[in-house]
Amino acid sequence: MWYLETNTLFLLLGAAAGMILLSALTRLLFRKDLSPKLLILANMGVIGAISWQLLAFSAGYVILTYIMISHLTHAKRGRRALFVIYCLLCTVPFFYGRMHEFFPQLPVIISFIGIAYHMLKAIDALYFVYYAETKIPFFTYANYILFFPVFTSGPIFRYRDWLRVYTSPVPLTWEDLIKYIKRFILGMFKKMVVLWFVTTTFHHILTLDLHWYWCLALVALSYLIVYLDLSGYSDIAIAVGSAMGYNVPENFRKPLSAASFTIFWRNWHITLSDWVREHIFVVLNGKRLGRVPSALVGFATMFVMEMWHGFTLPYVVGGVYNGLCLGLENLFGLTRADKRKMNKFVYVLRCVIVNALFAFNTLLFTVTTEQFFAVMRGFVK
Repeated sequence: MWYLETNTLFLLLGAAAGMILLSALTRLLFRKDLSPKLLILANMGVIGAISWQLLAFSAGYVILTYIMISHLTHAKRGRRALFVIYCLLCTVPFFYGRMHEFFPQLPVIISFIGIAYHMLKAIDALYFVYYAETKIPFFTYANYILFFPVFTSGPIFRYRDWLRVYTSPVPLTWEDLIKYIKRFILGMFKKMVVLWFVTTTFHHILTLDLHWYWCLALVALSYLIVYLDLSGYSDIAIAVGSAMGYNVPENFRKPLSAASFTIFWRNWHITLSDWVREHIFVVLNGKRLGRVPSALVGFATMFVMEMWHGFTLPYVVGGVYNGLCLGLENLFGLTRADKRKMNKFVYVLRCVIVNALFAFNTLLFTVTTEQFFAVMRGFVK
């Protein structure tokens, strides 16, 4: 990924160090942190140095979506219809980029890096002004979308959370600096060392004559590959963004201890799961639906979440698979699992089952379609 390129990594760290120094100096000289006023320059500088096309598209997306947000804020009539229309319009670049998977002849004259996350944040801002009826300042919104530590892969800030940290950046202490340096090193170690070792082992096993024990190993290693990749980046983003004073939300919280899929999705890629749950599941399921409607909503939520990754057959299969797991869990009332009230063996068994079932889904991200079916056939050898 782009942030692992040496030049880009130094650019990222240099910009972060500059903002940290600016924050410290302005607090010392003016007793006020002035770094938020210049954050837009750092964001645009980092993105522009990576790609001027990316900066041009991102700036255009910020301006156009802000016009919609501003109009919705001041609209007196037809707010609900405008809200729905503007949410759909925010998704247009995302869907256009995904359509390129089916129609590669479509012109791609702009860079869509990060658009999936921009879309989610823009829609969240629309939710904010629609329900809170509060105006969003332009530069606050621009920095919200363009914040470079989380620009391409999250974690996803909610606008209300971003507003809180943006208006009151947390002063950096020596203790915090050491903590964030350790977090950054941990993320880089996951991405550059452990992930390389696991991926190398994974691809070596794929070349063997696949029997059930090798296939189990591949499923476990696939789970590790996806976890290390996502959590490693999250560690880096959290360390850099939080050191600048903008506490980045956590993205993983001991998913292995989840004894139900409902709990699992609250611990795995937390910011994305929370976004999907709050903007889709809660909106649709907030009327205390019965088990069958709740199961259908759970299925639809997971299907949408999987298709967010790509419009291809493997993701369709993954959407149906994850949707069935969550939907059946809702249907049979198995969403809750209190460790304190459950037999220890039953609790551990449920954790193993949930994570094992999810591990099969991670194969969609780590192998080709042909390799996937080869692994499935290997389980019957």
